[in-house]
Amino acid sequence: MSEQNSDSSTSESEISACSSNFDPLKALYSAKTKIPVENAPMYENLAQYEIAQKKKDVIPVGHSEQVRKREEEKERKRLQEEKELQEKNKQRFAKYQGMMPTVRRLKKTKNLLTRIEQMEGPLGVLKDCVDQRLRIKVITRNERGIRGDLHATLIAFDKQWNLALCDVLETWKRKGPKKRKIPPGLGTPVPKGTAAAISPV
Repeated sequence: MSEQNSDSSTSESEISACSSNFDPLKALYSAKTKIPVENAPMYENLAQYEIAQKKKDVIPVGHSEQVRKREEEKERKRLQEEKELQEKNKQRFAKYQGMMPTVRRLKKTKNLLTRIEQMEGPLGVLKDCVDQRLRIKVITRNERGIRGDLHATLIAFDKQWNLALCDVLETWKRKGPKKRKIPPGLGTPVPKGTAAAISPV
């Protein structure tokens, strides 16, 4: 009885989706509601519907046949690609062709000689000495001061100022022997190897 009363009180404009007086609540409970498009696809949410409008590859809910066909198409493409890849490998490694030579890219070797070419500043002066085979003077030091000097031809060097030299002429200062100090009032020292005469007191 209540359903008949609700149907009688519901007008067609309220349950028509194309009408401006459309009432969704009455359309859900009315038996007279007509779907505008009977075969319209159903999607799980609004985001899926928007993707389907853009990409056209989203399958609606309830179309299991289309899902099965799509999976079969993917499997067929995968098998076709594997077959083409196997065919390419057979052609590449065929007996009449042999192994294809692989071209190796040579890496730029970095060593001391290549880095010398890029030296700048004070090290650039040493680079000029190496290129022109000039003789240089190197002063050596010790803990007390200047020890000596070297006159040599520079062959190579690095950024830590380690030098490789040839035709080296080295001069240095050698410290002389210390003289024995005589305490005052003791007279001359007795040389070694001689016996000292001891006089009785």
